[in-house]
Amino acid sequence: MKNRSLDIDGLASFYNDYEVIKFDDPNELKSKATILKDQMEELVNFVLPCLVKLAENNETMPVGMLLASLVSENRVSEEKFIEVQMNLKAMKELDALLGFDKKISGILNALV
Repeated sequence: MKNRSLDIDGLASFYNDYEVIKFDDPNELKSKATILKDQMEELVNFVLPCLVKLAENNETMPVGMLLASLVSENRVSEEKFIEVQMNLKAMKELDALLGFDKKISGILNALV
């Protein structure tokens, strides 16, 4: 896991560095198993605490608005943001089928 700051810049870094995985392609899923594992760990061990820390300063701001600010403040391109969100949505659908850890399920529900 990369050492990122628990702020909006760290969250933007996660989005910018996120590697999209085609979950419907068994060969890609197998070849990127380590990346998937790392990104899932980062969702729990970085993104979740980061969102909690950001919420301390913006208690009334919904997560969706916070995430949208990544694009509106030019920290993440709109294309990359949509790409990551769609991939996280696909991961969430896998979670519904396979039953991931509750922490992963929770952060996926918060993000998409």
